[in-house]
Amino acid sequence: MKVGIVGLGHMGTALAKGLLNVSGTTPVGLSSNAKKAQELSIAVFKETNDFVSQEMDALILTVPAKHTVNTLEKLVKAGLSSSVIVMSAAAGVSAEALHNVSNDNPIYPFIPNIPSAINAGTTALAVTEYGTGEATITVKELLESLGDVLVVPEDQLAIAGTVGGCSPAFIDVMMDAMEDAAVAQGLDRSKAADLIASVVLGSAKLAQSSDLSTADLKGQITSPGGSTIKGVLALDANGFRHAIHEAIIKASGK
Repeated sequence: MKVGIVGLGHMGTALAKGLLNVSGTTPVGLSSNAKKAQELSIAVFKETNDFVSQEMDALILTVPAKHTVNTLEKLVKAGLSSSVIVMSAAAGVSAEALHNVSNDNPIYPFIPNIPSAINAGTTALAVTEYGTGEATITVKELLESLGDVLVVPEDQLAIAGTVGGCSPAFIDVMMDAMEDAAVAQGLDRSKAADLIASVVLGSAKLAQSSDLSTADLKGQITSPGGSTIKGVLALDANGFRHAIHEAIIKASGK
Protein backbone atom coordinates (compact mmCIF):
# COMPACT_ATOMS: atom_id res chain seq x y z
CA MET A 1 0.00 0.00 0.00
CA LYS A 2 1.41 3.37 -0.98
CA VAL A 3 0.53 6.30 1.29
CA GLY A 4 1.24 9.89 0.32
CA ILE A 5 1.90 12.45 3.03
CA VAL A 6 1.59 16.14 2.26
CA GLY A 7 3.48 18.27 4.74
CA LEU A 8 6.37 16.71 6.64
CA GLY A 9 6.39 18.76 9.81
CA HIS A 10 6.42 17.10 13.22
CA MET A 11 3.13 15.23 12.72
CA GLY A 12 3.73 14.26 9.09
CA THR A 13 7.20 13.03 10.00
CA ALA A 14 5.84 10.99 12.90
CA LEU A 15 3.29 9.32 10.62
CA ALA A 16 5.94 8.60 8.00
CA LYS A 17 8.21 7.01 10.59
CA GLY A 18 5.40 4.83 11.90
CA LEU A 19 4.36 3.73 8.41
CA LEU A 20 7.93 2.74 7.61
CA ASN A 21 7.60 0.14 10.37
CA VAL A 22 4.51 -1.40 8.77
CA SER A 23 5.18 -4.29 6.41
CA GLY A 24 3.77 -3.75 2.94
CA THR A 25 3.28 -0.01 3.39
CA THR A 26 5.33 2.57 1.49
CA PRO A 27 5.06 6.22 2.48
CA VAL A 28 5.98 8.98 0.02
CA GLY A 29 6.02 12.69 0.73
CA LEU A 30 5.38 16.10 -0.77
CA SER A 31 7.53 18.77 0.85
CA SER A 32 9.76 21.70 -0.01
CA ASN A 33 12.22 20.50 2.66
CA ALA A 34 14.95 18.69 0.72
CA LYS A 35 16.44 17.21 3.90
CA LYS A 36 13.33 15.18 4.68
CA ALA A 37 14.07 12.52 2.07
CA GLN A 38 17.42 11.80 3.67
CA GLU A 39 16.10 12.05 7.21
CA LEU A 40 13.19 9.67 6.64
CA SER A 41 14.59 7.40 3.91
CA ILE A 42 11.48 7.85 1.80
CA ALA A 43 10.84 9.39 -1.59
CA VAL A 44 9.99 13.08 -1.13
CA PHE A 45 8.80 15.17 -4.05
CA LYS A 46 8.91 18.94 -4.41
CA GLU A 47 6.55 19.18 -7.37
CA THR A 48 2.83 18.44 -7.00
CA ASN A 49 2.56 16.75 -10.40
CA ASP A 50 5.41 14.35 -9.60
CA PHE A 51 3.82 13.50 -6.27
CA VAL A 52 0.34 12.92 -7.69
CA SER A 53 1.75 10.53 -10.31
CA GLN A 54 2.87 8.08 -7.61
CA GLU A 55 -0.29 5.90 -7.81
CA MET A 56 -1.13 6.26 -4.14
CA ASP A 57 -3.79 4.26 -2.34
CA ALA A 58 -4.24 6.86 0.39
CA LEU A 59 -3.32 10.51 0.87
CA ILE A 60 -2.68 12.08 4.27
CA LEU A 61 -2.84 15.87 4.61
CA THR A 62 -0.83 17.24 7.53
CA VAL A 63 -0.54 20.85 6.39
CA PRO A 64 -1.91 23.67 8.62
CA ALA A 65 -5.69 23.78 8.75
CA LYS A 66 -5.92 27.11 6.94
CA HIS A 67 -4.11 25.58 3.93
CA THR A 68 -5.72 22.13 3.93
CA VAL A 69 -8.65 22.73 1.56
CA ASN A 70 -6.53 24.73 -0.90
CA THR A 71 -3.84 22.06 -0.83
CA LEU A 72 -6.33 19.32 -1.66
CA GLU A 73 -7.80 21.46 -4.43
CA LYS A 74 -4.34 21.83 -6.00
CA LEU A 75 -3.78 18.07 -5.80
CA VAL A 76 -7.11 17.39 -7.50
CA LYS A 77 -6.31 19.87 -10.26
CA ALA A 78 -2.93 18.16 -10.70
CA GLY A 79 -4.72 14.90 -11.44
CA LEU A 80 -5.25 13.14 -8.11
CA SER A 81 -7.04 9.87 -8.84
CA SER A 82 -10.62 9.56 -7.58
CA SER A 83 -9.69 6.16 -6.13
CA VAL A 84 -7.28 7.72 -3.60
CA ILE A 85 -8.58 7.81 -0.03
CA VAL A 86 -8.13 11.33 1.37
CA MET A 87 -7.30 11.57 5.08
CA SER A 88 -7.05 14.98 6.71
CA ALA A 89 -5.27 15.55 10.02
CA ALA A 90 -6.35 19.20 10.20
CA ALA A 91 -8.44 20.08 13.24
CA GLY A 92 -11.51 22.11 12.38
CA VAL A 93 -11.61 21.21 8.68
CA SER A 94 -14.83 19.30 7.97
CA ALA A 95 -15.28 16.34 5.69
CA GLU A 96 -17.85 18.39 3.79
CA ALA A 97 -15.34 21.19 3.12
CA LEU A 98 -12.89 18.66 1.70
CA HIS A 99 -15.61 16.90 -0.29
CA ASN A 100 -16.54 20.20 -1.90
CA VAL A 101 -13.17 20.35 -3.65
CA SER A 102 -12.73 16.60 -4.12
CA ASN A 103 -16.17 15.20 -4.92
CA ASP A 104 -15.16 11.68 -5.92
CA ASN A 105 -12.59 10.75 -3.26
CA PRO A 106 -13.54 9.04 0.02
CA ILE A 107 -12.86 11.60 2.79
CA TYR A 108 -11.74 10.86 6.37
CA PRO A 109 -10.93 13.53 8.98
CA PHE A 110 -8.71 12.20 11.75
CA ILE A 111 -6.45 13.53 14.51
CA PRO A 112 -3.31 11.46 15.26
CA ASN A 113 -0.58 12.10 17.82
CA ILE A 114 3.21 12.05 17.92
CA PRO A 115 3.63 8.52 19.43
CA SER A 116 2.43 7.26 16.03
CA ALA A 117 6.13 7.49 15.14
CA ILE A 118 6.74 4.33 17.17
CA ASN A 119 3.38 2.72 16.36
CA ALA A 120 2.05 3.57 19.81
CA GLY A 121 -0.18 6.41 18.70
CA THR A 122 -3.73 7.32 19.61
CA THR A 123 -5.89 8.47 16.72
CA ALA A 124 -9.38 9.92 16.71
CA LEU A 125 -11.20 9.13 13.46
CA ALA A 126 -14.51 10.45 12.09
CA VAL A 127 -16.41 8.24 9.67
CA THR A 128 -18.88 10.39 7.75
CA GLU A 129 -21.22 10.17 4.77
CA TYR A 130 -18.24 11.13 2.59
CA GLY A 131 -16.52 7.80 3.19
CA THR A 132 -17.32 4.35 1.81
CA GLY A 133 -17.56 0.94 3.42
CA GLU A 134 -14.48 -0.46 1.71
CA ALA A 135 -12.43 2.69 2.27
CA THR A 136 -13.40 2.76 5.95
CA ILE A 137 -11.97 -0.73 6.44
CA THR A 138 -8.74 0.33 4.74
CA VAL A 139 -8.43 3.52 6.80
CA LYS A 140 -9.04 1.72 10.09
CA GLU A 141 -6.45 -0.94 9.27
CA LEU A 142 -3.93 1.71 8.25
CA LEU A 143 -4.39 3.77 11.41
CA GLU A 144 -4.46 0.68 13.65
CA SER A 145 -1.01 -0.16 12.32
CA LEU A 146 0.09 3.10 14.00
CA GLY A 147 -1.57 2.46 17.37
CA ASP A 148 -5.02 2.72 18.92
CA VAL A 149 -7.96 4.16 16.99
CA LEU A 150 -11.07 5.74 18.48
CA VAL A 151 -13.98 6.31 16.07
CA VAL A 152 -16.07 9.32 17.08
CA PRO A 153 -18.83 11.45 15.53
CA GLU A 154 -17.36 14.31 13.53
CA ASP A 155 -18.70 16.88 16.00
CA GLN A 156 -16.61 15.20 18.73
CA LEU A 157 -13.44 14.95 16.67
CA ALA A 158 -12.08 18.30 17.84
CA ILE A 159 -12.18 17.51 21.56
CA ALA A 160 -11.04 13.91 21.03
CA GLY A 161 -8.18 15.25 18.94
CA THR A 162 -7.30 17.82 21.59
CA VAL A 163 -7.12 15.20 24.32
CA GLY A 164 -5.27 12.70 22.15
CA GLY A 165 -3.01 15.16 20.38
CA CYS A 166 -2.14 17.56 23.20
CA SER A 167 -2.02 15.21 26.18
CA PRO A 168 1.41 13.76 25.37
CA ALA A 169 2.84 17.25 25.98
CA PHE A 170 0.91 17.59 29.25
CA ILE A 171 2.18 14.18 30.37
CA ASP A 172 5.72 15.18 29.37
CA VAL A 173 5.43 18.26 31.61
CA MET A 174 4.25 16.08 34.50
CA MET A 175 7.06 13.58 33.93
CA ASP A 176 9.63 16.37 33.79
CA ALA A 177 8.36 17.78 37.09
CA MET A 178 8.42 14.35 38.71
CA GLU A 179 11.96 13.81 37.46
CA ASP A 180 13.15 17.10 38.97
CA ALA A 181 11.52 16.26 42.31
CA ALA A 182 13.14 12.82 42.33
CA VAL A 183 16.54 14.35 41.59
CA ALA A 184 16.00 16.87 44.40
CA GLN A 185 15.48 13.91 46.74
CA GLY A 186 18.74 12.29 45.64
CA LEU A 187 17.83 9.95 42.77
CA ASP A 188 20.12 9.91 39.73
CA ARG A 189 18.42 11.77 36.84
CA SER A 190 18.76 8.99 34.26
CA LYS A 191 17.35 6.45 36.71
CA ALA A 192 14.54 8.85 37.61
CA ALA A 193 13.67 9.31 33.94
CA ASP A 194 13.61 5.56 33.30
CA LEU A 195 11.56 4.90 36.42
CA ILE A 196 8.95 7.54 35.66
CA ALA A 197 8.57 6.53 32.01
CA SER A 198 8.06 2.93 33.11
CA VAL A 199 5.49 3.93 35.72
CA VAL A 200 3.49 6.01 33.22
CA LEU A 201 3.60 3.19 30.65
CA GLY A 202 2.56 0.56 33.18
CA SER A 203 -0.24 2.72 34.59
CA ALA A 204 -1.60 3.36 31.11
CA LYS A 205 -1.53 -0.33 30.20
CA LEU A 206 -3.32 -1.21 33.44
CA ALA A 207 -5.99 1.43 32.80
CA GLN A 208 -6.53 0.05 29.27
CA SER A 209 -6.80 -3.56 30.38
CA SER A 210 -8.89 -3.03 33.53
CA ASP A 211 -12.66 -2.66 33.85
CA LEU A 212 -12.11 -0.33 36.80
CA SER A 213 -12.39 3.43 36.51
CA THR A 214 -9.26 5.53 37.01
CA ALA A 215 -10.72 6.64 40.35
CA ASP A 216 -11.03 2.99 41.44
CA LEU A 217 -7.51 2.22 40.23
CA LYS A 218 -6.26 5.13 42.30
CA GLY A 219 -8.18 3.72 45.25
CA GLN A 220 -6.22 0.47 45.03
CA ILE A 221 -3.00 2.36 45.77
CA THR A 222 -4.20 4.84 48.38
CA SER A 223 -4.23 2.93 51.66
CA PRO A 224 -5.55 4.67 54.82
CA GLY A 225 -3.00 7.07 56.25
CA GLY A 226 -0.46 6.03 53.62
CA SER A 227 2.07 8.04 51.66
CA THR A 228 0.15 7.84 48.38
CA ILE A 229 -3.07 9.43 49.67
CA LYS A 230 -1.00 12.17 51.27
CA GLY A 231 0.61 12.82 47.89
CA VAL A 232 -2.80 12.82 46.16
CA LEU A 233 -4.11 15.38 48.66
CA ALA A 234 -1.01 17.50 48.02
CA LEU A 235 -1.81 17.42 44.29
CA ASP A 236 -5.36 18.56 45.03
CA ALA A 237 -4.19 21.29 47.40
CA ASN A 238 -1.90 22.67 44.70
CA GLY A 239 -4.53 22.71 41.98
CA PHE A 240 -3.31 19.75 39.94
CA ARG A 241 -6.77 18.64 38.81
CA HIS A 242 -7.82 22.19 38.02
CA ALA A 243 -4.63 22.71 36.00
CA ILE A 244 -5.44 19.61 33.92
CA HIS A 245 -9.02 20.80 33.39
CA GLU A 246 -7.78 24.22 32.26
CA ALA A 247 -5.13 22.73 29.98
CA ILE A 248 -7.72 20.65 28.11
CA ILE A 249 -10.21 23.52 27.91
CA LYS A 250 -7.62 26.07 26.74
CA ALA A 251 -6.12 23.65 24.21
CA SER A 252 -9.58 23.09 22.77
CA GLY A 253 -9.84 26.82 22.09
CA LYS A 254 -12.44 27.58 24.76
